[in-house]
Amino acid sequence: MVEKFSSMVPLFPRKKSYLINLLSAILLIALVYITLGASFSKDIYLNIIGINFRQMKGLFITVCFTIILAVSLNLSTGCLGEMVLGHAGFMAIGAYASGLFLKFINNFVDLSSSTLVACCFSVLAMVIAFLAAGISGFLVGIPALRLRGDYLAIVTLAFGQIIVKLLELFDFTGGAGGLKNIPQNNNIILPLVITILVVTLLFVLMRSRFGRAILSIREDRIAAEASGVPVTKYKILTFSLSAALAGIAGVIYSQKLGYLEPKTFNFNYSVELLMIVVLGGLGSFTGSIIAAIVLTLLPESLRFLSQYRLIIYSVLLVIIMIKKPGGLLGRYEFSMTRFIELLPSRIKNFPRNFKAFIKDIPNKFKRLGKRFVLWYKKIFKIKGDINE
Repeated sequence: MVEKFSSMVPLFPRKKSYLINLLSAILLIALVYITLGASFSKDIYLNIIGINFRQMKGLFITVCFTIILAVSLNLSTGCLGEMVLGHAGFMAIGAYASGLFLKFINNFVDLSSSTLVACCFSVLAMVIAFLAAGISGFLVGIPALRLRGDYLAIVTLAFGQIIVKLLELFDFTGGAGGLKNIPQNNNIILPLVITILVVTLLFVLMRSRFGRAILSIREDRIAAEASGVPVTKYKILTFSLSAALAGIAGVIYSQKLGYLEPKTFNFNYSVELLMIVVLGGLGSFTGSIIAAIVLTLLPESLRFLSQYRLIIYSVLLVIIMIKKPGGLLGRYEFSMTRFIELLPSRIKNFPRNFKAFIKDIPNKFKRLGKRFVLWYKKIFKIKGDINE
């Protein structure tokens, strides 16, 4: 008798899954539009969260392009298993390509005259940025992906630094002073729709034959090649797609600020993106989304602590990585279909689970106390050895 295998996330989503995910995306877009577009929302953010409406819109757009950067980097680092430290360089290529294009178009068409016109040209700019960053990723990936591990990380790091220096040298990019007067587009729906499309694309891609080939390369490159998987081809295509999606994030970033500085896309920003991916879980797009939201909003929520907020922020990151070394979600992926199917049983069992949780609170405090005592004895013993 053959045992029936039930995967947590089906390789090929059913029509039911597509419908549920589509309705969820529409509901999310409507919720964001009502929340950030209603007249009364301006006072809500200031009174409850402590920031004004304009800051909230800026944070929302920042969350959108950070999610795109995180999931695109997770594609090459988490799913493919290759360490990339120059992701900000591909973002810079997309940002500058779109910025130059929009500045040129603005000489003939007033992009601020209509929201529809601005969004149409923004989409066209994203296509240009996608191609520019994707071609750059392809050209870099051909020689770089012959290397592995730390060597690949060093090559991509060098590429990111080269991009920053080139942007500072050329006059048409604005030099070290940056590219200014880029037509802005602070529409909140367009970044949200693009983010949903990018995340959906990656989820569908990883459940396809292409995704399974990528995962096989990550698990065992030699076994994948022996099974007939063209490893070099899939690695270059995955790396190019990851770079192209980073270019789309660069368009949203450039139109949010209206200017670009080369130093923004330095090594530190690439490390921040890698930190988001590792914190969320290598190979988990859901984890990358949650980590991008948390790491974007957490510094702002701690702003009332003034100079102490960065210390608290860093300590929280250290604690999370100690308690969850595999990331917040590991390789787990959230499924809306599975969530809805299990929702009735969870509601039914909630009272029983809640009572069990309340009864177990004293035992949790006892276990926590025992751990503290063991930790204290260990530290005391170490000190005693030092004194001796």
